[in-house]
Amino acid sequence: MDENRLAAKLSAQFLLGLTGCSVPPASGILCAFRATDIPSPNGFTIQVKSGWKSIEAEFVPDTYAGELIRAMGHSTAVAKESFISIAKALDMKGTRITTKVNDSMISLASALPPPPWNKFALNVRRLTDAVSGSADELQGAAEAISTECLALILAVLPVEEDDSGVVPCPEGGLPEGACIRVLVNKYERNPANRAACIAVQGLACKICGFNFSSVYGPMGDGFVEVHHLVPVSRMGQGYIVDPVKDLIPICSNCHSMLHRTDPPMEPEVLSRIYNELKSGRQSLFL
Repeated sequence: MDENRLAAKLSAQFLLGLTGCSVPPASGILCAFRATDIPSPNGFTIQVKSGWKSIEAEFVPDTYAGELIRAMGHSTAVAKESFISIAKALDMKGTRITTKVNDSMISLASALPPPPWNKFALNVRRLTDAVSGSADELQGAAEAISTECLALILAVLPVEEDDSGVVPCPEGGLPEGACIRVLVNKYERNPANRAACIAVQGLACKICGFNFSSVYGPMGDGFVEVHHLVPVSRMGQGYIVDPVKDLIPICSNCHSMLHRTDPPMEPEVLSRIYNELKSGRQSLFL
């Protein structure tokens, strides 16, 4: 396993600073990574392990991560609801999630408990034949399970959004090249929302199926745009984004086409247009 490649891909996907960690060969752990902004011994690692026809990712707090876990316990009710929503969506895909707070097992049918949290445990496991396959298959399985585990952690992890830069605004009504501050467009920049969207729906465009990694290789690893089904411009001050229901992964071309209309075109409409034109083009060569 290449922990640095894993950390680099997840960093690109979630717009976070992550670094690979070396682990003892006899520990049974394939690889591990951690957030660079939370230094040891006050942060956590995510350890990836293999079992019989299975692979799992586990949240492992550092020795002095008590303050971090207490902060997770004080996350908002919305954040805790998002955690359960993501967990349910992953469960429907076949991922088995074990969560404990203060040594008590948390059911997907219940809510995360109120503070104080003194202990937090999370294990994300999926059956796969990749553990007995090629190195690339194993690497891919590790990336997939790590994506799911990290998405759940980010839902309740205190994350500071970077409001210092500027980003292009895809919303209609602005002159070409206009930009707005990330502060205004923070819904799209929230790494927890992006992480959850990708973990549940993947990196392929939901309209045309384009995958940047498949076409551009390592340069495209982890890259995809995230489209809001409710336009950012129409979100009120108190709007709460559901990353499972409100967001979809989409390629740059399809994203631009959606925003050719105001309000943006429904993804289903563009998908129908794309498939009809694709079928017509294919028929020319039959």
